[in-house]
Amino acid sequence: MDEGVAAVRLQFPIRAKAIEELASRDDVFCEICRDFAEAQMELAKWRASEDPNREERCAEYQELVAGLGKEIEDALDSATVLPLRPPSAQPPR
Repeated sequence: MDEGVAAVRLQFPIRAKAIEELASRDDVFCEICRDFAEAQMELAKWRASEDPNREERCAEYQELVAGLGKEIEDALDSATVLPLRPPSAQPPR
């Protein structure tokens, strides 16, 4: 399994099946997952750092992780929207 997809599954365990399904057919989603995992790793490094810019970098990476998380949730929501009935089955008006 791709490390990015694994990181996203850990973050959103309830949606693990949907994550796997979307990742199997959407390369852009996989790239977002990789970006998410990389941002999480960088955030962890900065949290452990004693660099004078630590707080600023942590804030930047927290914002990036949150934004990517939202993008992932939106992609999952869009991928799981199903029409209630096919367009041809709609009653005439």
